[in-house]
Amino acid sequence: MTDLASVPLVFGAGSTQGYFMELLPAAGLTVLISIASMAGAIMLGLPIALTRLYGPAPLRWLALLYVEFFRGIPVLLLLYFLYFVLPDIAVNYAWPWSMKLSPLTAAILGFGLNYAAYESEIYRAGISAIPAGQWEAAASLGMGPALTFRRVILPQAMRTILPPMTNDFVALFKDTSVASVITVVELNKQYQILVNNPANYADYLEIAAMTAVLYLVMSVPLGHLSRYLEQRWSAGS
Repeated sequence: MTDLASVPLVFGAGSTQGYFMELLPAAGLTVLISIASMAGAIMLGLPIALTRLYGPAPLRWLALLYVEFFRGIPVLLLLYFLYFVLPDIAVNYAWPWSMKLSPLTAAILGFGLNYAAYESEIYRAGISAIPAGQWEAAASLGMGPALTFRRVILPQAMRTILPPMTNDFVALFKDTSVASVITVVELNKQYQILVNNPANYADYLEIAAMTAVLYLVMSVPLGHLSRYLEQRWSAGS
């Protein structure tokens, strides 16, 4: 069955509207990959950060190993492994289940695993910046560690965490272009398809400008949202 994420969409060519209608679905796929990957990175990164801060020694070492491994390998190599190598390993070792991932699934999983390592370090730094007296004050009020973390520590840490986390999200939008190597037709790949069409050679600057505008439309509002949230939380402190 054909994966829609790996099929270029063609609505027409030779006009601004035609180019836009071909780039827009690819931009939507870029947004989908970015949001899904970042959600996975957040859900995985926070437990890793907490493990490194408060877990027993063996788990702390495992969490550190995860961070160093995924920060140390290029995301391109990770996508190659998930999409091309992992299915071959499953076949060669006669695993009872298939490890063949769709291009879209491999991209989301790869970016999620990679960015979870970076997110965990951001969360760890933000949580560590909260004075120990906050824990002691909450304990004096009868709050347990879990409740203290959820209601006292994490809300304060978010002021430190939010700016670098937003930067990572913007970087992820641009990094999704790497997914084209596993046949995902995201925005950058659709741009390449259009400009490599001989019929569109005369309009390559227009296509490039439209692609850049779409990337800006997707990423710039994140910076404004981040500043808005920072100001709102600071005003409420």
